[in-house]
Amino acid sequence: MKPFAERVRDAEYHTFMQAVEERTNPNLVLMHYDKPRLRVVDLEVIPRFFFVPSCIIPSKPTRPKSRGKPWQGCYISLELVPYDGRIRIIEDERIEDRQMVHDKYLSTAKLLLRKTVEGRGWTADVLRCVRALRRQAFTLEEFCQAYQEELQSLHPKNRFIRAKIRQQLQVLRDNAIMRFRGGGNYELV
Repeated sequence: MKPFAERVRDAEYHTFMQAVEERTNPNLVLMHYDKPRLRVVDLEVIPRFFFVPSCIIPSKPTRPKSRGKPWQGCYISLELVPYDGRIRIIEDERIEDRQMVHDKYLSTAKLLLRKTVEGRGWTADVLRCVRALRRQAFTLEEFCQAYQEELQSLHPKNRFIRAKIRQQLQVLRDNAIMRFRGGGNYELV
C-alpha cells in the first residue's frame, strides 16, 4: 500500500498561487497512520519553497450556483516535487535521525529559499529530472534529449532552454548535489 497518493487536494488555485509567489504558503506535512493500531506509519514534510507552479495543478472550475461565482481549486502533484523536497521524518514506523532530517532541510533551504518563484521552479524542475534519470552519471546531451521538451513545456516563456539547463546544472553543482566532470559529463554526489 502506498502511503501517499500522487496528488493532494489543496486550496483555491489563485489564492494558493499568490501565496507561493509571496512566499507565504505553508509547509505541507503528510501523515500516513494505521488507525486500528493508533500508529504513525509515515510522516514527511515538503518545505514551502518546493512549491512551484509546475507542481500545482488547477482543477476544473465549479459552475456558479444561482448568483455565486465559480470556484477553482487545485492539486499538488507529489510526483512533480523532487525527491530532495520530500523530507522523511518517519518511514515504516521508524523515526529518522533528527540530525539527518535537520541537515536535509537546511541543504534544501540553501538551494531554493532565497530564489524567486521562477528561479525555484527551474531549479526544482531540473533537480526532479536529474533524479528521474536514475543514473549516477550522465551527459548534458543525454539529459537534454530526455527532458528538454518537458522543461520547455513547463517554462514556455524561456527561449533558451539548453542554456538554462546548463545554468541549473551549475546551480546543482554549486550546492554539492552533483559534480561536473568536464566535457558535458555530470555525476551525482
